[in-house]
Amino acid sequence: MDKKQKIKELTEQLNNHRDLYYNDSQSAISDKEYDSLFDELSQLENETGFKLSNSPTQTIGYEVKSRLQKVKHNHPMLSLDKTKDIEKLKGFIDDEEGILMLKLDGLTISLRYLNGKLISAETRGNGEEGEDVLHTVKTFTNVPMTIDFKDELIVDGEAIITYDTFRQINEKLPKDEKYKNPRNLASGSVRQLDSNIAAERKIKFVAWKCAKGIKRDDIFFSDQLDLMSDFGFEIVPYYIVYSISDFEYINNYLKDEADKLSYPIDGLVLGFNSIKYGESLGMTGHHLRSQIAYKFYDEEVETTLKGIDWTMGKTGVLTPTAIFEPVEIDGTTVERASLHNVSIFENLRLGIGDNITVYKANQIIPQVKENLSKDASSTQRPHEFCIISDRFNGITPPDVCPICGSETKIKRDNDSRFLMCSNPYCKGKLLKKFSHFVSKNAMNVDNLSEATLNKFIELGWLKEFKDLYSLNTHYDAMIKLDGFGKRKADKLLTAIDNSKNTTFDRFIYALSIPLIGRTASKRISKYCNGSITEFLECCVVISWTILEDFGDAMDCSLKNYTQNNFHMMLELSEIMSFNKSKTVVVTDDIKNLSGKVFVVTGSLNHFENRDAVKEEIEMLGGKVSGSVSAKTSCLVNNDISSTSGKNKKAKELGVPIITEEQLLQMIR
Repeated sequence: MDKKQKIKELTEQLNNHRDLYYNDSQSAISDKEYDSLFDELSQLENETGFKLSNSPTQTIGYEVKSRLQKVKHNHPMLSLDKTKDIEKLKGFIDDEEGILMLKLDGLTISLRYLNGKLISAETRGNGEEGEDVLHTVKTFTNVPMTIDFKDELIVDGEAIITYDTFRQINEKLPKDEKYKNPRNLASGSVRQLDSNIAAERKIKFVAWKCAKGIKRDDIFFSDQLDLMSDFGFEIVPYYIVYSISDFEYINNYLKDEADKLSYPIDGLVLGFNSIKYGESLGMTGHHLRSQIAYKFYDEEVETTLKGIDWTMGKTGVLTPTAIFEPVEIDGTTVERASLHNVSIFENLRLGIGDNITVYKANQIIPQVKENLSKDASSTQRPHEFCIISDRFNGITPPDVCPICGSETKIKRDNDSRFLMCSNPYCKGKLLKKFSHFVSKNAMNVDNLSEATLNKFIELGWLKEFKDLYSLNTHYDAMIKLDGFGKRKADKLLTAIDNSKNTTFDRFIYALSIPLIGRTASKRISKYCNGSITEFLECCVVISWTILEDFGDAMDCSLKNYTQNNFHMMLELSEIMSFNKSKTVVVTDDIKNLSGKVFVVTGSLNHFENRDAVKEEIEMLGGKVSGSVSAKTSCLVNNDISSTSGKNKKAKELGVPIITEEQLLQMIR
């Protein structure tokens, strides 16, 4: 047996006996047998110069820090580009030899050796600066304290707590004190000020990269891992690949390896096995171009809740937004996440100072997943309030609107509860409604910012939508406002006047009718031939569910809004000039696209933008979707040979890929 492997086995064996003796007052072997094993271990360590951090031969005095020191990294510890798209993973290495490794779910740390001795250990932190955790790393179960390598060696890897150890720790704890997952426990344990606590939790270090020390032009990434294993490091399981065509088999193989080792994982990492080639690709300010992470699920990060901000929406709903200590998720810094409604907010039972987990849904929208402090007793939980954006917000929904001070009320919609301001003239409601009303896809009023709208509302110039079109009566006062003047005022009033010439679908969308978005507005307008008169008649005699994808809730919302705002809509429409939406007569030269679904991607040459393409297709009865599926009729992309995810998906499903020119030939 290899001497280093024997050292590892003896270290584990003796530690088990020590645990039985000191913690359970039991002795499975005699003192003589223990001493014999101890002497054997000591001799092997002297012969090889290899010692593990938790070796019984090492007198490790547990160290207590007053705080963790910040340290600048000696090499950039960059993040990885991430994907959940197998097709993107398959196209990453092209024809190069790759290496696919487990992505461990713990805390990234970097170890530095000099003259064969461990001299520093630091967390990844923000990639440029981390924290000194050498005192806790010395208590890990498998970190070599000395290695047979005299040059400088820097090894990056993951501090983890295996599932087996995690379960053993949780079994001894009462239900309300159990840890949520191994990652959070490992992260908290490594960053303990008292190294004795870290020692009790049996943390492991698994190496996945040699950042410095083992470098030759001809050396491969897998060679580095194997050499680190020879030095005594536990290395990440890997698989050499030449293509990812058999991804399912490789994925299952590596997952099985993780199960055998009881490793917590959250994905895979694919990189180029040739270090020289990988380094030639360079890096961005955020990630290396030589590797990519394949995520099994959304990345979750633990942080601390600082407060709750209640923001007003265009329908008058006050939405809770969690404010927390900034964290990096999928390459961006995040410090706010919507909690959507009162039901979700109350289910999380949030308190200021709580530990929460945050993720990006589909790697885009920040969400709060869990409150890790939720199960704490009421005497332990904080009962504090905080000030965010100069507004008072507690850990319960506010009784008064943070904008106008009026009473708030809870509105129920199916199983969800929403907080509403009871004041119909709340300036917060007005601001959001007007912001939407003048937006690009609604009335499209240029040069009218939210700040300007807020100023006009504060002055009492805007109370109803029709007031927008009588702002010229305030011209003399407007040109005297800070930041205005005749030129700006004239430009703004011209833009407002131009917005009167619009289409009925834009008008409907601009009104912020609950549940009625752009697509529904277009279908309504088309059914009513772009006429307000026909629309008002239809609201009395038909059910809007006759329209495609129009449900009962939408029908009810539209009718209620129209009934309650009949005179406002009629009065406002008299100011407008509704242009009839462009219609197309289907002839032999212009084909009907009814039933066909298109996806548009890439840059355009003939159409002004994607909205213009969408409008053309919808006029002919077709649909435009955002993603390629089996229902897609055609993918429109001027770069047919592109290796984008949409192109690959289309090829996989047999969906035709056509250029913009071919689309025009198809419909004309």
